[in-house]
Amino acid sequence: MPASYAVRSSTEEVSIDDLFPSMAAAQAPFEVVIGEHFDTLTVPRPAALEVIRRYEWLRPHPVGAAVARALTDEWVFILPPGSGYGMQWSWPAEHCGEGVLAVPPLSAGPDDDLRWARAGNERGRVFSAPFLLLFALCPSYPVSVRADRTPVRI
Repeated sequence: MPASYAVRSSTEEVSIDDLFPSMAAAQAPFEVVIGEHFDTLTVPRPAALEVIRRYEWLRPHPVGAAVARALTDEWVFILPPGSGYGMQWSWPAEHCGEGVLAVPPLSAGPDDDLRWARAGNERGRVFSAPFLLLFALCPSYPVSVRADRTPVRI
């Protein structure tokens, strides 16, 4: 595995095979350390489906690979390493820049507790676009506009 996928050029797509090379031969879920090569973002499944729907008009789709956890009804998006730095994630999103991710084998099916919900976007890119996920998942606050148009001294 290279030192970090964060230093790749923007034209070079990272696939799930690049990120998890032992997955092809895996017969059961295996653990991978979060942080150096990727971050994760865990959200409830309905929120994940809403994000995909919201950006369905964009090509390539900004949502990459996602692991589905049936037991907790969550999806785990794969983000570029260090992508959570300085970002203010709020409910329902839970960003993780360190820890361990249980990665399902490619053979996992719809009845398995841990499976691939998405193997990447249409180009096979594993990473999701963190800023677009932040915009779609985290609440925006209304900006109040002053009714009085008198110039304000500062």
